[in-house]
Amino acid sequence: MERWRLLDTGRSGGPYNMAVDEGLTQSVVEKDGRPILRLFGWNPPTISFGYGQDPAREVDLEKCRRAGVELVRRPTGGRAVLHWEELTYSLICRQDHLRLGGGIEETYRVIGECLVESLRRFGAPVVLERASERPTRPRGAGATAPCFSSISRWEVKCRGRKLIGSAQRRVDGAILQHGSLLLGEAHCRILDLLPSMPDRLRSAWRRQLEEHSICLGECVEQKIEVAELVSCLADGFSRCLGVDMCSDILTPGEELCVRELVAKKYGDPFRRRADDAGNGVGGAVPEADLLCVES
Repeated sequence: MERWRLLDTGRSGGPYNMAVDEGLTQSVVEKDGRPILRLFGWNPPTISFGYGQDPAREVDLEKCRRAGVELVRRPTGGRAVLHWEELTYSLICRQDHLRLGGGIEETYRVIGECLVESLRRFGAPVVLERASERPTRPRGAGATAPCFSSISRWEVKCRGRKLIGSAQRRVDGAILQHGSLLLGEAHCRILDLLPSMPDRLRSAWRRQLEEHSICLGECVEQKIEVAELVSCLADGFSRCLGVDMCSDILTPGEELCVRELVAKKYGDPFRRRADDAGNGVGGAVPEADLLCVES
């Protein structure tokens, strides 16, 4: 049975969380090679931006400062997400992995099946649906609609609404997919942090969020215990993939790599990848070559 690393890294700030994801991706490529399932939260609340987004265009920076909301750029693509009242997963493996190393659509599907198995164990009546509608990508001067108002690829849904938003990146022979499992409704507060816009547009986006997204608290009757949810996710991935999940922690070398990534890159959400040196997992690679996609 294949042995995976299972990391429950608790709640941390945005720069640390994204640096861990990139550092672990480097570790899978360059050193250990074992797949990783990581589960974590965010403290303080953080807006993460897709690889190619401009934070100054997507949100009102002063509103975020006053609300105590941190900003960070993800190593993956997609749209802005407010990480608040959620549990986040990261799955990292080599691109030639037997079960997960197919095309982008297939990897999304397999991970979606694992998430569905996990959440059903927690008592949520979720389903996996292939979206029939591709997301639009407006590129005007203003902000882009938030992640959970979009429809893309394979969706984990409850009562017809999106429960998890995910993004994937493939580079240097590795796959990183991470996603937000909504526990409460705080993700909708992102609408209060957007730049000035017509009231009718803000109202339309609020309706989209309400119609397209749902939180786990609306899907289950019991109180959400994060430790129990983490256990269900680990068990669901283990059973669905037929692997042995082995609890682990970051190695000293990985911790050092994370600290360096925070200092050099993730501590500044306005830092562009083109400013980075090299062509590794964190290097300067044309965005078209990154295969950054969202779901």
